[in-house]
Amino acid sequence: MPRFSGTEGLREITVPIALEHRRVGDIAVVTCTGRLVEGTEATELRQLLDHLLEYGTSLLLDVTQMDFIDSAGLGLLVRYGTRARNGHGSMKLCGASPKLIALLKATRLEQVLDAYGSESEGIRAFYERPRADAGTSRRGTDILCVVESSDVQALVREVLGANRYGVLTAGNLPDALILLQATQPKLIVVSSELRRAQGTHTAEKFNRLLDALAVVELPPDFGSRDADDSARMLLERIRAHIAPA
Repeated sequence: MPRFSGTEGLREITVPIALEHRRVGDIAVVTCTGRLVEGTEATELRQLLDHLLEYGTSLLLDVTQMDFIDSAGLGLLVRYGTRARNGHGSMKLCGASPKLIALLKATRLEQVLDAYGSESEGIRAFYERPRADAGTSRRGTDILCVVESSDVQALVREVLGANRYGVLTAGNLPDALILLQATQPKLIVVSSELRRAQGTHTAEKFNRLLDALAVVELPPDFGSRDADDSARMLLERIRAHIAPA
């Protein structure tokens, strides 16, 4: 997982900001640690958000481990929240402190930055609670693909999207379970390793739900096969269950 680390800020007590991000469906989830203050720290976040917005306008910032946000830092969040909305998306926060939530409500900035208690609540909100003013609606989810390889995820997204399927991807079972419950896809594409995962409540719940759904299981060597063969095999197996929109 990419990690973007800053250097020392303007004050000795400033903790260098650390940012990590991953993709959950078509949402970019960013975990923020440290302080968001004017200077190097704000620049680090701004650069990452600029990069992520090139690929989509659905952003979720987890600020649970954010120690301090100054006025300029809050302004940065508001600016990018507005930018996401103008691009027919939204930027939400999760894990915000009671103080920050109270500030958002008092200043009515919650109209730009929705705040949720947990990451899972924030992710579900993109699918379960669309805002009337948040732009165009999201395409329906036909297929949820759950594989650990980000490269295989990219291949599946592009191949299925080009064939007029609505597809979301996840790289781990906790994220997949959130998307499964929030979007109710028609079919699941899953790696054989994750389909057989055991030993955790999440794995057992996920695979129990899959027992009642249409499932296409990818073989262990799917990522190392000839690309043309893999893509054709995937489409054939999916078309046996559902037709494209």
